[in-house]
Amino acid sequence: MHKQLTTGDERPLSRANLKPEIVRTAAICFAKNGVDATSMDQVAQEMGASKGKVYHHFNSKGELLLAVRKQSILSVLSRVKPIANTPAPTTQRFLAMARAHVMGILADLPYHRVVVENLRAGLRSDLPTHERELLDDIKSMQAGYEDLFRDVITAGQKDTSFAQQSISVTVNSVLVLLNAPIFWYQARPEDTDETHLEIAELIAQMALGTLTARA
Repeated sequence: MHKQLTTGDERPLSRANLKPEIVRTAAICFAKNGVDATSMDQVAQEMGASKGKVYHHFNSKGELLLAVRKQSILSVLSRVKPIANTPAPTTQRFLAMARAHVMGILADLPYHRVVVENLRAGLRSDLPTHERELLDDIKSMQAGYEDLFRDVITAGQKDTSFAQQSISVTVNSVLVLLNAPIFWYQARPEDTDETHLEIAELIAQMALGTLTARA
């Protein structure tokens, strides 16, 4: 018999929060064991749920993987977009967006590490139609997210806050730098929100330096 599903504070999971909990558990399992080595049964077992409950929300592991990828974007988009829409001066706005992005990465590392692994492995060419449509939606979301940084960097070049250089190269390079903790950060028991803020501030300032450096 499966144990009753609960949240981290031992409150029973409702149907409303079961789906995001499945995605969260899948992200942790995928990040720990690898996507190929993780089955839907293992995700269900980690939750203490029946396989049927998982399949009720996701028809396949591929669909569940795409849900993890989508959540990886939402985790940073929800933090960065409100800042991007403020009228703050360009440099201040970029720094705040960069900090928020890094904080999102640190808060939800398993999601982002799964995305990196998935991209390294390459995408299947034989995705079912519904998964292909989900992937197209994710790509559109990703492009829209990148445009938030593209817009603020373009604005900074126009008002001369930032050096004149290739927008495409700059945006992609800045995002690689902001994503760096995916590859090297290892949480320690003594780490706090303040630790994350210090890391985010340092990386944001480094990213700003790539925009303001002039030959």
